[in-house]
Amino acid sequence: MLLIIDNQSSFIKKFKRDFLSEQNFKYVFLDHNEPIPLSIKKEEVKGVILSGGKGTPYDPLNLITNFIVLMNFDVPILGFCLGHEIIAVANMGRIKKLFEHQIKKEEITITELDDPIFKGLNKSKLYFTRSHGYYVDKLPQNFIEIGESNICKNEIIRRKEKSIYGFQAHPEVSGEDGILIIKNFLKICGFKI
Repeated sequence: MLLIIDNQSSFIKKFKRDFLSEQNFKYVFLDHNEPIPLSIKKEEVKGVILSGGKGTPYDPLNLITNFIVLMNFDVPILGFCLGHEIIAVANMGRIKKLFEHQIKKEEITITELDDPIFKGLNKSKLYFTRSHGYYVDKLPQNFIEIGESNICKNEIIRRKEKSIYGFQAHPEVSGEDGILIIKNFLKICGFKI
């Protein structure tokens, strides 16, 4: 099962309609302030996606489900935008406010093209949709940067010993390249795509 924590992202809803609904594996959406039901067995969860959304990990929003998942599930995790920032903050990184809110497509340079999440990509420059006002300023000690942009040095990050990835932008709504990356993540989780 794929567990998706929806932090009130319109992008993740579009991704559910356009991509997930066509897949043959089980997935469950939970709202960011919804407790994890007892019916979700920990051993059945093969991967987790933390969506984007409004606010920051420091705001008084109830984002606790994101942090509970990060602390209690030893599975591959993929975070988009706010999910990316939550991953960084939960691992003792730091985010900062950008000089202006970003709503556009941005060129991203992949710096670790041999990472399994980029398998089959065959190019180091991508254009991803972005909509955010913060960025990961200080990378957690146990993470590395695997993609950068002119806006964010830590555009794409990965935990060193685990398959935990964060994307500041939104590959889930950025066309074929973004979907290829998500398919690679799902394969890392063990799903047949």
